[in-house]
Amino acid sequence: MFIDEVQIHVTAWKWWDGLVSWRREKYIPKWGPWGWDGGNGGNIYIRSSDNINTLSDYRHKKMLSAENGERWMPNLCHGKNGEDLVLQVPSGTLVTDLDSGEVIFDLSEKDMKVLVANWGRGGFGNAHFTSSTRQAPTFAELGDIPEEKDLKLELKLVADIGIIGIPSSGKSTLISKFSNVTPKIADYPFTTLTPNLGVLDHKWQSLVLEDVPGLIPGASEGKWLGIEFLKHIERTGVLLHMLDLYRLDNVLSDYQDIRHELEVFSENLLQKEEIVVFSKWDLLDQEMREHIVAEFQTKYPNIKTFIISAATGQWLEPLKDFLIDTYAIQADTTLTPQDEDVKVYNLKDQVEDTRIPKVSYMWDLIFKTEHKRLEQIVRMTDFENSEAVMRVYDVLDKMGVIKQVEKQLTKILKDTDIDNSFFFEGSESENISPKIIIGQREIGLEKLKYDL
Repeated sequence: MFIDEVQIHVTAWKWWDGLVSWRREKYIPKWGPWGWDGGNGGNIYIRSSDNINTLSDYRHKKMLSAENGERWMPNLCHGKNGEDLVLQVPSGTLVTDLDSGEVIFDLSEKDMKVLVANWGRGGFGNAHFTSSTRQAPTFAELGDIPEEKDLKLELKLVADIGIIGIPSSGKSTLISKFSNVTPKIADYPFTTLTPNLGVLDHKWQSLVLEDVPGLIPGASEGKWLGIEFLKHIERTGVLLHMLDLYRLDNVLSDYQDIRHELEVFSENLLQKEEIVVFSKWDLLDQEMREHIVAEFQTKYPNIKTFIISAATGQWLEPLKDFLIDTYAIQADTTLTPQDEDVKVYNLKDQVEDTRIPKVSYMWDLIFKTEHKRLEQIVRMTDFENSEAVMRVYDVLDKMGVIKQVEKQLTKILKDTDIDNSFFFEGSESENISPKIIIGQREIGLEKLKYDL
């Protein structure tokens, strides 16, 4: 079944906390911290492929997650990382974040691979935090929160040439003659309900053709299947517009109607190069068909035109020759490893944030700072463990956050004429509780020693 639009929920599943463990082996002196890190969860990637042409795999399977990371191990062993999940989609798939409405990435070419949900890092074990001043840490990090997103996958087929026209103009017959595609063909309108992709192999070169279901006036406003399939010809390089000669006096108006629908749907479609092919040449006498073609050429002298009878196979070879000679590009047959051909895109800046966090004052002695690494440390801290909380304060001090808070507090206290005695340990004053917001957590700063 042809499915060109689905909604899925992806989760870059799951992390493990770090381990608090101690070495307790006989005859080994200086026992100490022995717990190591939890495994990371797997990432979720979306990769484009020319081997599939529908999103039907995700029609019913909408909740997708990568493999869990494995739990920590004792004896300084790192937990196994989870395997990444790679979702295969057709080339031409547009990935949109449903929550923000933002287009995340356009997989317009084959073998493009984009990271859409980042793993949660496993927490560091207590052996990770040993130092000259902290020789026996009694805490470990929590696992970080993995990303999860609601995504819309929308397929816009990628083809060299898009075949358009009114219903029953001979589009499906033409693509069946040019390729090994076998679309439904009948003598009534709207026999084609889904786009057909076929490959024209000729003169040792090839072109991808796309047969779009018949368009009618009002298609750009959703009449029949208009909008559903007009989007598929946005990516084609050339439009092959088929006109049914058997419609006689309506041929010219058919052409104008379809051009109007293209313009209303997207002005970019009017900028594409266009070829007009008059079909069913064998059904009219010589005088009538020459009159219709001449009338069209008089009105549109700059458009390249061809005449064919797809049913009988007449005059197809000149059209094949023109398409291949004009639009086919000689493929590069150089053999390279498959992995080297894949273009991987990471839309998030994974580089360590080395800038000094900037502290801003909010209100009522509440401050705020934004910094990727600092926010991650706070997310992964067990605030039920006092030693783990002191590590956060140490990081705030080393990163210059405390000094910035001190500087701003000095001015605030001076302007508001507030006694600063409550900042010192041992104070009984509960009048004011300065805080700082980091990520989603509000951290109290009361009872710390400030140089004020």
